[in-house]
Amino acid sequence: MSDNLTPADLDIDPSTGSPVQLYRWLLASLLFGRRIQQEIAAQTYRTLIDHSFTSPARFSEVGREQFRRILDEGGYARFDYIMTDELRDVMPRLAEEYGSVHHLVASSSDRDELIDRLTAFKGIGPVTARIFADAMPSHLYGTAQPSGVSS
Repeated sequence: MSDNLTPADLDIDPSTGSPVQLYRWLLASLLFGRRIQQEIAAQTYRTLIDHSFTSPARFSEVGREQFRRILDEGGYARFDYIMTDELRDVMPRLAEEYGSVHHLVASSSDRDELIDRLTAFKGIGPVTARIFADAMPSHLYGTAQPSGVSS
């Protein structure tokens, strides 16, 4: 793997616009956004997926200590409590406010709006927001259907 891990290094392809792929890249971006070795962040991402953290709703189903132990299992021990609290706050709020990571991206008019929306979440700073946004293809912006229209 290269020094700067990419979505492809984690078998993620945000360019598809797939809700699963966008969610997974956001999860990985949140881990990569801290001052921690990229390989540890990547291993922790894989551990979370192995433990069925495959949607924002899953974060509400696991207690703080259990979640912290899962982060430790992945090697993310240095920031385990910070990341535990951040993920357990961000993911449910994202689901409540936007419904999904896909809708967060698709309802943003452009990269700057997406970054602004991400940094509005407590614990997501500009570095994390840029890590995520840099992998977003421009064709996804502004593609959300109006409320009341099912897809």
